Amino acid sequence: MNLYILLLISLILLFVAGYAFYVTFKKYEEDDDFTGGINTFTFIEFLFGILILISEKFFQEKYHVVIFKILSFLFGIFILGLTVLLWILFN
Repeated sequence: MNLYILLLISLILLFVAGYAFYVTFKKYEEDDDFTGGINTFTFIEFLFGILILISEKFFQEKYHVVIFKILSFLFGIFILGLTVLLWILFN
């Protein structure tokens, strides 16, 4: 794989992982929707919308924020691991 394509894919994946960690460690406010108001990159809104839907539907109301933050942390770790795996395989 071309090094420039690998760098581009890595930057995109690291952006998604960084946003997942940002959502995880951000202080919760009552009116948070956890999408950050990003209107141009709706794929991230879709991913975190799915994570918040899972946490709201399957867990009690007092736990769904904690579960959502745990899921977003695990998602960030997964994406970070995928980025490292890409570098190991294609470099």
